[in-house]
Amino acid sequence: MSRPVTLVFLVDALGWEIAEHFGFGREHFGTRASLGTVLGYSAAAIPSLLSGATPAEHGSWAMFRRSDATGSFQSLRWIPPLPHKVDWRARKYIRRWLDRRGAVKSYYDLYEIPAHLLHRFDLGQTGDPFRPGGLARETVFDWMHAEGIRYQLWDYRTGESENMRAAVAALSQPYDVLFVYTAELDSLMHRVGIFHASVGERLAAYTAFLDAVKNAARANDVELEIVLLSDHGMTDVTDTVDVWQTLAKHGWKVGRDYLAFFDSTMARTWGGEGVADAVTLALEGKGRRLDAPQLRAFGCYFPDGSYGDDIFLADPGVLIVPSFMGARRIAAMHGYHPEDRFSRGVFMTDAPMPAPASILGFKSHLQRIVRARH
Repeated sequence: MSRPVTLVFLVDALGWEIAEHFGFGREHFGTRASLGTVLGYSAAAIPSLLSGATPAEHGSWAMFRRSDATGSFQSLRWIPPLPHKVDWRARKYIRRWLDRRGAVKSYYDLYEIPAHLLHRFDLGQTGDPFRPGGLARETVFDWMHAEGIRYQLWDYRTGESENMRAAVAALSQPYDVLFVYTAELDSLMHRVGIFHASVGERLAAYTAFLDAVKNAARANDVELEIVLLSDHGMTDVTDTVDVWQTLAKHGWKVGRDYLAFFDSTMARTWGGEGVADAVTLALEGKGRRLDAPQLRAFGCYFPDGSYGDDIFLADPGVLIVPSFMGARRIAAMHGYHPEDRFSRGVFMTDAPMPAPASILGFKSHLQRIVRARH
């Protein structure tokens, strides 16, 4: 009797428009659908996908939030404003120090956050949502661990090619679920854009991987079902706006007159209506302020202001440059309005089940598949 195995292939930032442009997955999957996402970046979308909960429910909306007295960087309050080259080196040493402490299990980067402001912020999550117990809400990994589902995970800690080869080889082992996550397409598109030929080549490599797992399944008498999905899409950058420096030119100094975290597509501020009005003007009509009802509808409302008292979202295709995430324009970005067509992810499967409407439905979808087969 054939042994049932479910393969989950989670491809970060594979948008529906991208998959359609390259015709990806048409030969492998009877069900192909666009997949709704949440407002924010992978720090929000990955926990939501794995738990079925909104950012407001699981607590992780952005990589950084405002710090309290127990923040990860509180001991760095002594750092003064530094020249750019020294600031870069300081962040490098701070990262090494934080890694040695071992308090942070999740993926994070200090990017270009001014070192003298780090103590004002903290990481949105310190646990690893890819591991049991890594999130405030139950994830698919918590559930599989509790239910005794035999699974194997490959994530960003090892290379994409290595992970795909290992997943193919694992079909000869007694696993129930194989889970492969890759963020390398995301990284590629940030550099080259969403419709570049190299994106098509990367998708062709994923097609070859799907062929290989199907061949390995037949060779090992495995009844294989595949779920391929993404956490969000990706949008080509068509314009930029300089909020940070525009505020500085009008006398608003971050860390002195107000506090803000400048993401790539969002400005999150603390400081009252004065700075909120100034940010609105600095956006030059290329973005908007999100009110509480909108944030509640997105599942991203935090009444304590931990992620910002005021939230500003850039229009699709507009990049905030410079930001705490980077000083230069890049080819493509995500984190725009979740209902924009380029923000939508993908859901593809050969299992006889309809696709969920959004990433919030993935956990229950996987549970139904696994329960039906084991």
